[in-house]
Formats: sequence, C-alpha cells, structure tokens
Amino acid sequence: MNIIQQLITAAHSAPSADNSQPWHFDWDGTRLTVKYDSERVAGKTFPPESQATLLSIGGSIENICTLLHSYGLEPSVHWPPASGDTCPYYAQISFTQTSAKASALDSDTLKTILNRHTNRFPYQKEPLKHSAQQSIETLSCGNARLLFIEERDQRNGLWELVKSATEIRFQTKEVHEWLGASLRFKKDSVKNSDGLDIDTLGLPPGGSLMLRGISNWNRMKWLNKLGIYKLLAKIDSAPVRQAPAIIAIVGQNNRQGAIEAGRLLVRCWNALNAQGLAVHPYYVVSDQINRLQEGTVPKELTDQAQQIQQKCNGIFQLADSETLYMLLRTGYPKKEKPPRSARLPLEQVFSDHSKA
Repeated sequence: MNIIQQLITAAHSAPSADNSQPWHFDWDGTRLTVKYDSERVAGKTFPPESQATLLSIGGSIENICTLLHSYGLEPSVHWPPASGDTCPYYAQISFTQTSAKASALDSDTLKTILNRHTNRFPYQKEPLKHSAQQSIETLSCGNARLLFIEERDQRNGLWELVKSATEIRFQTKEVHEWLGASLRFKKDSVKNSDGLDIDTLGLPPGGSLMLRGISNWNRMKWLNKLGIYKLLAKIDSAPVRQAPAIIAIVGQNNRQGAIEAGRLLVRCWNALNAQGLAVHPYYVVSDQINRLQEGTVPKELTDQAQQIQQKCNGIFQLADSETLYMLLRTGYPKKEKPPRSARLPLEQVFSDHSKA
C-alpha cells in the first residue's frame, strides 16, 4: 500500500453522520482534493455545507494530516477562496515528499486511526483514569475546544438535554425519514457498505423489529399521538445518564469552526480508543440547535428547541459566536470488540488522476 492509498484509507475511516461517508478524494499527483460526493449522497444525507457534513470533512482532513506528520511529512492545506454549495472542494492538501512510501503494517499511527470506532453498548461504571483525562483535556484545534464532564449533576443536565432533543427528532419527519433510510438490516448492510448496521446499535431484544416498525413516518406519526416519542427518547438517551464521563466539543459557529470541531473530534476520539476507552457520539443536541438557527424545526417544537439552546449556552458557558458541535459518551467498555458498520470500497471514494 503506497502512501496515497494509506492517506485515503485514513481519511475514509473518519466518522460521518449515520455512516453516510459523504466524501470523495481526488489525487492529481501533487494535491489531494477533498470534495462532497454529490452524485452518490445528495438527497440521502446532510447537504454539503451542513454542520454535520463539515464535521465529517474535518475528521477526514485530520486523519490525513496526522498520518502525514507521522511519516515526517509536512502537510500544506489550501482552503477554497469562497464557500457555499457551489464551492468545488473543501480543501486541497499537498506535502513535500510525494514519493515517500511506508507499509501499513509498520504504521502505529495508521493502526490508531483505523482502530477508531463507535461503541453504543453498555459501559462499566468505573471512572476514567486520571491519565486518560489528562491526555485529552488540553486538546484543541484552532478555536475548537473540549470540555470534560464527570460530575453527576452535570451529566444529569446533559441527559435532560439529549432526551429533550431526541423527543424533537422523533417528531420531525425529515430527520426521522433520513434515519430510517440509513438503517441497514443484515442483507442491506453487506450490499450497501454504508449506513447504520443494526447490529452496531446495541439494541435490546426485539429492538430490531421495533425499528422496522417505526421506520415508516405515517406509522410513527400515529404512534407519536400516543406519546411513543417520549418513551423512545428516554431509552435512547439513557446511556448518557449512566456514562462515567461526557466530553463536549465546542467551537466557532461558522464553516471553518465546524471543520475545526471535526478535526478536534477525531483527534480526541482516536486518543480515547487508543487507551482502550469506548466512545459513543451524540449529535442530536447540536442538530436541533442548528436546525433552530436554520428555521427547520417544526413550528410546534420551536419553544422546546429554544429552551435546549438556552440551557446549552449556560451549561457550556458559550460565547455568542460559539456553538456545541458534539457530545461524546465515554468509559471502559463491557463489550471489547463491538460490531462495526461496513465501509465503502476505496475505489468508490477515490479517483487517481495522476496517471491520466
């Protein structure tokens, strides 16, 4: 595996919303260009300039730069002069020694990057070792920073936020349909190599059948009249309340801020997994706050979303220019090797134009 293949492998292993893998990478012999794969994912997941997509792109850029540094190569990241849906790329990355080669078997950094994974299963109650907290609490990227939360009352406050935001999610048609479309039951997971493999969700017995049943929005809308969204939100958010620790990623509320937050997210996540800690991301609070700002929260749920935003600003003491990007549940896993969702083959996310 040459260095370009390793870089693409590292970039492609970054986390993405519902495992949508929205990126495409072009290599021209000098620069590696990171783009949105409109042909493959447009209309199926978050748009190219959405907060969730920018977080994913930031994570892929972080993995590229981290791997280059581990080989003694200095990355140079060129950002586009303008942004927006018409922007042809997110970043172009070049480095000094394009002929350098390394073996994936000899790269501890690549192993660490590829080891990053989501664990939605139960965690042990044991608090994090002080050394683990020390290893991440000073991490930052640009203006993005993280907060480490262990105190019970604060964790309960975050649980309330997640529960309330999840109630909104289960009552929002667009979000619910996206989630339903991303679920991969056994046969689909192998065939598509994207989306959320049902086996990775840590569901209780019968959970798979329940998800199949509520995936239809018309059925879910009827069940919501009976209050099912409250029960589902309580179940979905319960792990936050039980977690030994929560990590919050915050940053500037703009395009570059989202990319920086994505880089910090992956930097932190890689470090936690490398120490044997499990990680479970919760984007639902950030998503509802972002949708509130975009005006896409259902009108009847706007007050609830505004309360979430106000509480979030207070808990994290956010400046006017800042926003919450992600919450991470972390702790020592009960299930050491949880199942992982599949990834698309590299040839579907990478184009090599260097030999054209």
